Amino acid sequence: MRVFLACLPPRDCLASLQDWQRQLRRLGGGRPLPARQLHLTLAFLGEVTPLQLQLAADCAERAMASLPASVRLDSCGSWHDVGWCGPVHPPPALRAWVENLKRELRAAGIAADARPYRPHLTLLRRLARPLPQQALPPLILPLDDVALLASELRADGARHYRLDGWRRSAAPASDA
Repeated sequence: MRVFLACLPPRDCLASLQDWQRQLRRLGGGRPLPARQLHLTLAFLGEVTPLQLQLAADCAERAMASLPASVRLDSCGSWHDVGWCGPVHPPPALRAWVENLKRELRAAGIAADARPYRPHLTLLRRLARPLPQQALPPLILPLDDVALLASELRADGARHYRLDGWRRSAAPASDA
């Protein structure tokens, strides 16, 4: 089973992301991802065994407490036939968090993707034309919902299914 760890956008961000999909589709064509498939990838793990799946879940659950609170999405572009949005300046804290998570995964025997982390959220697939890298109105994406997702490759594209997940716990209310 192919799996990866990702942050899922909260509902209040979906309208902005879907607006971007419509705008970018006019520029590059392509197929927008359904809202339920949108995610900010944290670490691609590839094919894993049931034991590795549990170890990955354990690593992610431990790391959740130190995940940065949000990321600012403010640019878009394309790689090959994929249209994406992401930060112009990836936050160093998020990069460091992902690299620490990958080290912990590797120590647990899971071959996490070794490429440098580039935070992005895929918006479109099968672009007809490349998208020039450009600025977007900033959107603050809370990183409150981390999911362990399975990726099933199908003729019409990949479909992702939630296997496990962790939500950032709300701070206790103060009595003041």
